[in-house]
Amino acid sequence: MVHEVRNVRPIAGGMTGAVVALDASAHDSHRFVLKLYRPDPFEPDSADREAGILELLAPTDLPVPRLVAIDREGSEAVWPALLMTRMPGRRRFRPREVGPWLEGMARLAARIHSARVPLEALPTHRLWGADDPLPLPDWWSKPAVWKVAVEVFRGQPPHEPVTFIHRDFHPGNVLWKGRRPSGIVRCMEVADLWRSTWLTAGSTCGSTSGGM
Repeated sequence: MVHEVRNVRPIAGGMTGAVVALDASAHDSHRFVLKLYRPDPFEPDSADREAGILELLAPTDLPVPRLVAIDREGSEAVWPALLMTRMPGRRRFRPREVGPWLEGMARLAARIHSARVPLEALPTHRLWGADDPLPLPDWWSKPAVWKVAVEVFRGQPPHEPVTFIHRDFHPGNVLWKGRRPSGIVRCMEVADLWRSTWLTAGSTCGSTSGGM
């Protein structure tokens, strides 16, 4: 039970709401994150989905937060909210040594893909950006390459083994401590089929796939 809350401070980077760090004592075991989800009629169950994924990943060895409490409807926190443990480390966007940084990201992605999760618990994959016309960007200099990329994106998924993926795996969702990744954040989406989403801006933590 938490008797005292102190050291409350916002965490930068929340795109779908607000994220707040707080401490209940001086011990690491009482370091929490409160995530508040801005009401969205298109995603009314965001808090519930992320809570479900955190519970799904709890038995694995992946460095993800542990769920502490949930306010599904926002009856206590005004907005739907999750209270979870706070992972150690910081985001690292400009590493001094790119090689070890890339290797750490790749090894972490491999751990995600090999996580033993019950695939039957994952909903059907949804293709993000399916209705986006994906016009040629002004900054892109090779129209033929872009055309092929769009065709691949809209084509049939490859015949690969179904596996678990993050769906928003990038440096902003990985924490580092020293030379090693120490935490994975933003765990919201799951699915049961591979499809690259690199042409779109959407997606998030958990999906099944045959690729990264």
